[in-house]
Amino acid sequence: MTLFRDADATFVQMERIARTVSSLKGIDSDTISIAAPHVFSLQLLPEAIRKLRSRQPIAAVHLKSGTYREVADHVLQGRADLGLARLPLDENVFDWRPATTATNVCIFHPAHRLSQKDIIRPEDLVGEPLADIEPQMQSHLMNENALRYMGVEPHLAIQVDIIGQEVSFVAAGLGISSSNTFAARQFASFPVEIRPFEPSALYHYVVFWQKGRHLGPILQDTVNVLVECAEDKPKTAD
Repeated sequence: MTLFRDADATFVQMERIARTVSSLKGIDSDTISIAAPHVFSLQLLPEAIRKLRSRQPIAAVHLKSGTYREVADHVLQGRADLGLARLPLDENVFDWRPATTATNVCIFHPAHRLSQKDIIRPEDLVGEPLADIEPQMQSHLMNENALRYMGVEPHLAIQVDIIGQEVSFVAAGLGISSSNTFAARQFASFPVEIRPFEPSALYHYVVFWQKGRHLGPILQDTVNVLVECAEDKPKTAD
């Protein structure tokens, strides 16, 4: 198993070098790889890939998912050409282009009592079962720590390990959750309500790649499309 892992890492590195040589020669591949948290596969990435294929001769798209740290590792180790994540990133190893900003929101079932409120605050969460991701995301920790500050221990009724997985349990009425405006846009097909949460933080999302890497026309257009789709705001009904 040790030999297999080392050999596999070597082949990945060779593939990365081959792609780098091709990019230096100005040769674009018709296969691209994108790393992003799973939540963006619900809406943004399918829309971006559909738009990209109408503009570029893309044969295949490989998607890599994970936490924001794992997404950065996918790009750093050459397993993905581009990544979608939020700052901070190490500016010594990555270049990026700003995509969008986001603020905190609370997500709950339409029949929940919170649907009567315009803004959700920490005191509104007291006693509520939470459907949350493992304690690693700042937007979730803010809400939980706000409860602890008030002397109330959060009730983590459902705990998941993939960003975006919690919305299925919220839609089933098993708890409420927190996210940010950009990630929550991916939940349009789920029967949930979304409200601003205060106090809020500001999150900066970027499309990024290995520092100094030359992006050919196809990858440049991929960056453009990802930013376009990230900047698109949901349309409201008249």
